[in-house]
Amino acid sequence: MGQTGLAVDQLARLHAFYRDHLLCDILPFWENRTQDSEYGGYLTCFDQYGNQTDTTKYIWFQGRQLWMFSALCNHIQPQDSWRRLALCGRDFIVSHAYIGDGRWRYQLDRQGNPQRGSISIFTDLFVLQGLCEYAQACDSDQDLALIRQTYDTAEENIYNPNFKDIFHATWSPRFKRHGIYMIALNAAQLAEPVLGPERTRPLIDHCLDQILNVFAKDEHEALFESVGHDGSFVDCDEGRVLNPGHALESMWFCIEEGRRRQDRSVIERAVRIAQWMYDRGHDREHGGIVSFLDASGQLPRQMDWHKETGMSWHDKSWWVHSESLYALALCAVETQSMDLWAAFIHLHQWCKQQFHDAEYGEWYAELYRDGRPKVTDKGTVWKAAFHLPRALMKLMQLFKTTSAV
Repeated sequence: MGQTGLAVDQLARLHAFYRDHLLCDILPFWENRTQDSEYGGYLTCFDQYGNQTDTTKYIWFQGRQLWMFSALCNHIQPQDSWRRLALCGRDFIVSHAYIGDGRWRYQLDRQGNPQRGSISIFTDLFVLQGLCEYAQACDSDQDLALIRQTYDTAEENIYNPNFKDIFHATWSPRFKRHGIYMIALNAAQLAEPVLGPERTRPLIDHCLDQILNVFAKDEHEALFESVGHDGSFVDCDEGRVLNPGHALESMWFCIEEGRRRQDRSVIERAVRIAQWMYDRGHDREHGGIVSFLDASGQLPRQMDWHKETGMSWHDKSWWVHSESLYALALCAVETQSMDLWAAFIHLHQWCKQQFHDAEYGEWYAELYRDGRPKVTDKGTVWKAAFHLPRALMKLMQLFKTTSAV
């Protein structure tokens, strides 16, 4: 039997499924079309059939895909094709996107000309992740000065309540945002092998505390996307917004940190919050996980990117389900909970049936509540080769190590 009480052969089948889904379906879609061989970097917008729909280069996507192809080299195998894809992303980012003083442009045209400047700390953090993973994949310190400057500047801005460049979130004098701390936590974790724990531990500790003890409220059994600058719950439309996908992604960041530290208190707290948010977000009528909620049960208001994309609260997003699959599996492994395993298996089967495009490959970007495709594109201004392949890689690794216990 495995750690979770599941039979080893069942865990092995899950490992094989996610390995094949990643290596034989998802990655080939991107490997065959994402590299811009003319101007460098990545093309990321494609329709259902793989036809290019836009050539804009969003630097948070360039950084995310740089991380992804570098991580495949580091955690699957040092394959030449992945290394070449990582290199084309690294060279484009460093050559065209850096503004200076640790800040990075948000958007370029295909040729690398600026379209939008340093409007988003998330761009800075995803470039940091990509450069750190690439440095390890290539065993190179050529970008060490850039990494240090980006980290130092991002850390300073995270601590500054008046720092306003937080697109796609909206800065407010009233609120601080969970998304900043969750992405900063993951970026600091990924920077640690390059910069060392002495440099990264203070920011990791700060983000862990904010996420687990400030944004998560026991009296509400919920993790809020926005709280007051003093950490208080704010009872208004914006203050009551819940994002189950964000919360579950954030919890696996916290659980992985608890594992690294061998700190059961961090793991158990994160699992508890993940259970709250899965219970709130799971659509018991149609399956899957909804996009956002109001903690009071009222009809929720669209905020930030949901407003921009026109998503309804009950629409189903590819990234929410990618992150939730791994979060639920990790929670189940850590707790040996058969209830959490049942939740994972249900979501696993639902995603396989509803999100996967068996004819043309990859996953649809968005579904209606009942599982019908809403946005059939495979790459959009929001979707690239990151959330899904990252989750599949982590699931593959989790089931491999768990079945070997």
